[in-house]
Amino acid sequence: MKNRIIHLFIYVVVACSMALGQYKEGNRIVTLSKYYLKPTRTVEDGSREERTKLFDENRKKMDIRDNLLFSSNVLYHYLSGKSDEVLVLDEWNSLMDADESIKTRGDRRKKGWPTKKTREEFQKKHGKYWAGGHTDVGNYELETKMLKRRKKKMKENTLIVIQRFTMAPMSSIEGGSGEERDRLTQEWFDKVVMKDDRVLSQMTLNHYWSGSAGGSDGWPVLFVTEFASMEDLLDEDLSKLLEAGWPDEKKRKEFQDKHRAYWGHYIHDDLGIYWNNVKQQKTAK
Repeated sequence: MKNRIIHLFIYVVVACSMALGQYKEGNRIVTLSKYYLKPTRTVEDGSREERTKLFDENRKKMDIRDNLLFSSNVLYHYLSGKSDEVLVLDEWNSLMDADESIKTRGDRRKKGWPTKKTREEFQKKHGKYWAGGHTDVGNYELETKMLKRRKKKMKENTLIVIQRFTMAPMSSIEGGSGEERDRLTQEWFDKVVMKDDRVLSQMTLNHYWSGSAGGSDGWPVLFVTEFASMEDLLDEDLSKLLEAGWPDEKKRKEFQDKHRAYWGHYIHDDLGIYWNNVKQQKTAK
């Protein structure tokens, strides 16, 4: 029944998407879901070592081998939010692929654990660490023109910060236009984000089919940014990048003033800082 409801929901979303032309050609879909862990000490015969081993195996067989899943991150509690929460950030080419992936989970499970006995034993052990249920945080449009991928394979877990900025209503920008805003935003990404070696990767996620957007509240955009260390995350000095990107001081100030206005003077919500488990991560090919 649960899968049937999910499939129906996705069908309706896709149908509406086709009718309204909701996202740009070439962009992809990102889903963000929240799951809940049981405290290890409350799990019968449980241990952190066993949990890690089981979670690694499940991710490898159920998600990393999923050809429909473009990329995926498992984010664990670090410095914000509740310690029992786990966020899963999945990237898909389309909601149709997400739907098909749900339909074929049973097939992947049978392939990963061929015999019924081993399959049931694994599910029992794996399931005992979870409190059950989940929260669908949101469905987002991934701006592929403003997507920075991590170039190197990491041995140590990385840190990911999720922030929500708001684009100001166009009516509040004197002489503003969508074309100028997009141009300035792309220019910032090309000259600052892509040139910043502290930023290992970054996703720009636009509103899609969840939450509210537009009107007097502006348009929300999530930024999912990856760093190698807390030192890099906290180092916000962009002066050298700004000088390199806009050598002329007058033009640099003009750009910053316009860019800042479109982005609500950079007022934002820090939604969380998480451990990104690189072993459980599926990276885009």
